[in-house]
Amino acid sequence: MFMFRNCAVLLVIGSICCFIYGVLRLHVEVEPNACRMTYMFGEPMFAKVDVKDGDQYPNYGLYYYYEAQRQPLDPLKRRMTGAPVIFVPGNAGSYKQVRSLASVALRKAMSNDAGIHLDYYTIDYDEELSALFGGYLPRQQSYLKLCIRTILSIYEGRTEQPSIVLIGHSMGGKLAQSVLVDPAIGQHINTIISISTPLDQPVLNLDAQLEEFYGQTDAVLSKLRTATVPTMTTNVCDSLHQRPPSVQRMASQDSSARLDNVLLISTGGGNRDLLVRPGLTSSRFNDLHAMTSAIPKVSLSCDHLSAVWCLQFMQAINRFLFSIAYVRDDRSSIVFGTNKQRNLQSALSTFVKPRRRQQNTVRFGFPGNWHEERRLVINKYFTNGLKGTFFDLIGLQRQERYRKAAIEALNVDDEDWLFGCSAEDHNKTGQLYCEKATSLMHLVQWLPNEERDPRSVALLDLHNLRKTYVHWTHLLIRLPPSATRIGYNLDIYDPKERVTDIKMPKWYTMAKLPLINETLQGTLHHRLRISEMVDPYQSIRVIVEPLQCISPEYRVTARVCVPWAAGFERFQTLKSFDQKPQLYVNVPTLVPRHYNTTLNPVTLDLYLDPTCRYRISYEYSYSSALSRLVLEFYGWLPAHLVCVLLIVLRKQVETFHGAGTFRSLRPYVGYLQYTSLYIVTACRLLKKLIISSRVLPEPESLDYSFNVSIIIHCAAIALSLLATLGTWLALTLYGNAFYRLALRITRLSQATSNVMISIMTHLPITYGILTIAVVIGTCSGVGLLLAFVFYFLMLSNAYKDYLEDFLWQKAANLVRGKPPAVAEQESSIGGDATEEQHAERQALEQTDEQQQREEDEPEPCVGLQNFSFHVTLLLMLLMQLLLNAPSSLAWLRICRHGIHLPDPNLYPSIVVLASLSLLLQLRAPQKCQGYWMLSMVFYVLAGVVLLYCQASIYRLTYVIAGAFALLAGHQSLWILWRRVSQV
Repeated sequence: MFMFRNCAVLLVIGSICCFIYGVLRLHVEVEPNACRMTYMFGEPMFAKVDVKDGDQYPNYGLYYYYEAQRQPLDPLKRRMTGAPVIFVPGNAGSYKQVRSLASVALRKAMSNDAGIHLDYYTIDYDEELSALFGGYLPRQQSYLKLCIRTILSIYEGRTEQPSIVLIGHSMGGKLAQSVLVDPAIGQHINTIISISTPLDQPVLNLDAQLEEFYGQTDAVLSKLRTATVPTMTTNVCDSLHQRPPSVQRMASQDSSARLDNVLLISTGGGNRDLLVRPGLTSSRFNDLHAMTSAIPKVSLSCDHLSAVWCLQFMQAINRFLFSIAYVRDDRSSIVFGTNKQRNLQSALSTFVKPRRRQQNTVRFGFPGNWHEERRLVINKYFTNGLKGTFFDLIGLQRQERYRKAAIEALNVDDEDWLFGCSAEDHNKTGQLYCEKATSLMHLVQWLPNEERDPRSVALLDLHNLRKTYVHWTHLLIRLPPSATRIGYNLDIYDPKERVTDIKMPKWYTMAKLPLINETLQGTLHHRLRISEMVDPYQSIRVIVEPLQCISPEYRVTARVCVPWAAGFERFQTLKSFDQKPQLYVNVPTLVPRHYNTTLNPVTLDLYLDPTCRYRISYEYSYSSALSRLVLEFYGWLPAHLVCVLLIVLRKQVETFHGAGTFRSLRPYVGYLQYTSLYIVTACRLLKKLIISSRVLPEPESLDYSFNVSIIIHCAAIALSLLATLGTWLALTLYGNAFYRLALRITRLSQATSNVMISIMTHLPITYGILTIAVVIGTCSGVGLLLAFVFYFLMLSNAYKDYLEDFLWQKAANLVRGKPPAVAEQESSIGGDATEEQHAERQALEQTDEQQQREEDEPEPCVGLQNFSFHVTLLLMLLMQLLLNAPSSLAWLRICRHGIHLPDPNLYPSIVVLASLSLLLQLRAPQKCQGYWMLSMVFYVLAGVVLLYCQASIYRLTYVIAGAFALLAGHQSLWILWRRVSQV
């Protein structure tokens, strides 16, 4: 047991150090912000649009965006001819965030020969915190529906009713998706584009209304729309682009109710977005998902705010919108096309891979510079450019083991440069050439290359080409005329030599593991296949160290593909010796159940600079893993902290130290524990039992590694200890400072506050009545804040009085001590007495000693003198206050408009305040019986917290209220029973 205790202490210390290190290293994978700012070419202006039946939303508004017009514009009085687009802002978002999108669209419309233009509308939600308080969402959803109907009425004079595109940022994307649950609205929606939106689950589930909103939307969409989920055989890395979702379901449903005609596109910002992690930005109802780092002509990561002003990204979105819009035959207006498959192909071309027509045959003829190459490795450059077209023929007939070819073209822009053909000898010269050739540009990938031109690379299977196109003899590389440096690289290889299979290193693997000591000169492509990478926090650091390069700068582009997560393709780039030669590989979401990562591993494709030789190795990345652990699971901390407090409270209610002892001054009694670790282990086993028995409600489906729970829980133990010591220091040293701060906040005079504290100390039931009245009259957070302040001040005054009495008592004991001379005189007098007198004196001394021992035996610390107990209650009250903070902020923001929203934590807060006032009135804790039963109930509550409250954080308010009620009920019943028994 002693050994286990020492191990537990080391585990707690190590876990809190790991957690703090992870917080400090959150930016370890964050790349520099490469977004270009979007500037307006005219003064941005917003015309307010009157919304029908919008009077019940006085703090909301609908606006039309335009630029550089002197006269005010009213869309209701003007004939609008553009295709309508609505921008929906998100959490704390402003309606003015539409400026970048709309301004780029205005500039693009000016240069559009077809006359296509867009009408951008934007919604003002008063910058409400919709991600923190779910009570906003139903109102925002209803107002969005009114806005859609209003905009439809603006265009109702058209012969063809237009469809609307919704673009939502952050929680605005979820709102846009949620309007589809209304079929009357859904039939008018053409496309929904969500930007950095948590679509299927919130970032933090802070109240029941937020969970209900997500649940209702998910339930309705499950009936009205096809959902795609990864299966055991899913492998999106096998194809060059995502495929449209299947429509196997919906066959038995009414076709008029289907919402598959609406195109849903979701985008994520990548590793720069620390607010909405990438794994939350996709939805099972989507048609397409893309990360900004993988979008062609964007190829960068966006943080949560820059996603609405990043010029490269804004251009991509508008490029797609213009591609699906067209001018009507009567040229009276612009509308969005309603052919979903065509729109989806445009989306794939914009957000995934530029579209190229397959089997496009081109005729060349003999004129030109024709050559044939038989080498396996070719690096051909024309430093000064080319005056004419250059043709190179690459023979397909190779040894059987040379099945793969990697070809890279340099500075060819958008020209078609790769073909397959059947070569023939020229009649006059006898030189090989191709009269006609078939384009293979659909097999070419454009890889991001930071500020340089993108790399055009094709990975070809020569064996399949020979088998599919039997008459082909050569690959044709065509380099167009150019005034700048141009060329290509070729690498034909045996795939067995360029594919390396590795396993995810264990977390205790400290060493750097070698992969390739030195690559061959001219190597263009190498693939790593990583199995057993299943958790989002796992991370590998791959070191690609250049050993020797011809030029001072090099380029290495890494492509990470997760087979079960469509759309999460990610690119990283290395370009100079000053940059650390490291790449990070991780997965955005948890692997599906029963998924075989050996057959379908995570792949890392390395596109190397063929002019360099490299040493490649890998290791477990602790900095990246810990930072991702914090980013993924920081939301579990409140539940584990409440679990720890419950276990500590279980120990404290049955531990009573004597008054006047040093132990009674220690505030951390019960916090140096490791019992709660047993609860974590037991809950893992109990969860399986509950799921198999189907008697109790199913626990949260958090199928993550046990290591995550241990680290988070040990960090919670350390945080609880730090919080206790901080509270003790605040009570001891800064009580007066907090008292003055409370006076300033409550605006009470010192005399009034002293009277109130005195009343609440001697008659605490008034404390509960006052705070409950405040909760009912305002909101839960205000009443809890008031209760916390007064409870803190009461505890601070009691601790100071107790400490003063303790010191005076110790000083008095020193003064009452008898001097040695007096003791010797009493002993000499006793020697002259008779034996009978001596016996009587001994009997009297024994009686006095027994009475003195009974008088000196310290009384147990009860009431406010049991400081460790009340410090724990204070921390639990603080947790309840923090959990109510989002709804309190919502109340403060919306009360000025005279709008009243339901308080989701009203009843738990009333129970907590009533129980706390009753405990103070009864001078709890009292030394009584039945604490063993209370301890067992606290064990159960701690298990409930870990089984049902880690993701659904709002449920913690009910558990805390239950703990307070149990304590108050136990103390009340004991005192009532004692009084009845005395009668």
